[in-house]
Amino acid sequence: MTSTSTFLEGTDISINRLTIRRWLERHVHVRRRPMMDVVLPCTLNQHAAGAVFMGNHPHPYETSTIEKTLAHRREIDSLIPEGSDFTPIMTLYLTDHISPDEVVRGFKEGVWRAAKLYMANQQGQGGTTGSQHGVRDLRGRYPVFAAMEKHQIPLLGHFEAVEEKVDEFDREIRSVNRDLKPLMKAFPGLPIVFEHITDGRAAEFVAEANHNIQATVTCHHLMHNRNVLFWEGLNPLKWAKPVFKKEPHRRKVRKYVTSGHKRFGAGTDSAPHDEVAKCRLCRCAAGIFTALSAVEFYAMVFDEDNALPHLEAFLSENFVGLYGMKPSEKKMTLVRQPRLLPLKVGDVWVEGGGTSLPWELLAA
Repeated sequence: MTSTSTFLEGTDISINRLTIRRWLERHVHVRRRPMMDVVLPCTLNQHAAGAVFMGNHPHPYETSTIEKTLAHRREIDSLIPEGSDFTPIMTLYLTDHISPDEVVRGFKEGVWRAAKLYMANQQGQGGTTGSQHGVRDLRGRYPVFAAMEKHQIPLLGHFEAVEEKVDEFDREIRSVNRDLKPLMKAFPGLPIVFEHITDGRAAEFVAEANHNIQATVTCHHLMHNRNVLFWEGLNPLKWAKPVFKKEPHRRKVRKYVTSGHKRFGAGTDSAPHDEVAKCRLCRCAAGIFTALSAVEFYAMVFDEDNALPHLEAFLSENFVGLYGMKPSEKKMTLVRQPRLLPLKVGDVWVEGGGTSLPWELLAA
């Protein structure tokens, strides 16, 4: 688990301690219990003020009705220590069937803060874990988007074309041109978040669009290009969706992030799987578990780009109001000292496991 050596040359070793606002995790997966018991504490221990939970569980109705989403929220709440001010932010899993009225009612009642869009093809195949129940007919959901625009409900989009004929490495930009641009034209007031952006062309579009559009960026996509999938043989531990892209795409996305562009914010897309699912020979599960050390990963990236002054905004400030949050008044502190990562947490392989990071987030 290494970043490109050219970035290492820019590391500013004069900064050895950094105190910033507690951050907002804008995209995380914690699954269901018992796995949730293992992975949710990792996000809590990273001093997140809150987290946006994505509910792409095996069955969509676990987070696509008000009652089921409330049950999932209670499950999360049961693992949050008493007296904690951590804020769970729930999302609706958008399907072809939920009505505009139900979407708005769940938002008004505080059940969910945003709607998550996964797209599926006409054969019911999705682009990532649990997305096979997603939206097949995007234009058929336009009445929902109209209601969301009226009530300013954010749309959190996994924008990838999922048809088999589309090249795996062009799925994002294909979806930008086919899906996102018409959507923005039809609903100019709809707040949109482009989730886990990886394609440099898509990042440029977000940065320059005349629209209320933002993007989350994972730490693993900032650190790796697609070569990491093949180094010393196919590596299922680096299999994630969206897939890693060519180095020019990684560099371009990373430049937007570490230069301090306000439309980009931290969302790890940390996605745990047990060892059987993650390491099986065929159809291994897509997802990388970074929740254990996400803040340290992001700090390493900004440090390598000599951009630590921009870290706080990326982690803790950029577009947090979209989720009903304010930048936290409480602080967290990073120090420049080695942190050795374990290979696993429970039965979940840890990104960078067995290596040392140059930064450590101090305990509260």
